[in-house]
Amino acid sequence: MDSSTLRERLMAPEPMPRVTALHALEGELELEQGASPARVALANAAARFVERGIPYYSLQDPHYRAWVSKAVSYWERLQQSGR
Repeated sequence: MDSSTLRERLMAPEPMPRVTALHALEGELELEQGASPARVALANAAARFVERGIPYYSLQDPHYRAWVSKAVSYWERLQQSGR
């Protein structure tokens, strides 16, 4: 999944695409043996973010939109650090 698809699913009006998108982000948190300290710190921060779950859904709410942007940011950073 790319970051635009993740964003699209987190903005979906139905709940299941949002849940599966957050689950996909959670799947990126697995650390390989010998992961760098930066990767470990990023994974820990993203794990705390994911643990809070999905906030109240409202496309017009700037807080929800900021939450989606933060989720996508974690996704992109985790994708880059895993390479």
